Amino acid sequence: MSDNLKEFFESQEANEDSQSDTKVALLIVIVAVAAAVFWVSGQ
Repeated sequence: MSDNLKEFFESQEANEDSQSDTKVALLIVIVAVAAAVFWVSGQ
């Protein structure tokens, strides 16, 4: 999959920035879902 991403970015640095942004976004989504589940279970 990483080979397929090379065509979308101008440089390796841009590719790495995108991957780290993806990891941060995934972490935020996981935390938001966990918080929502916790909040709903407390209702």
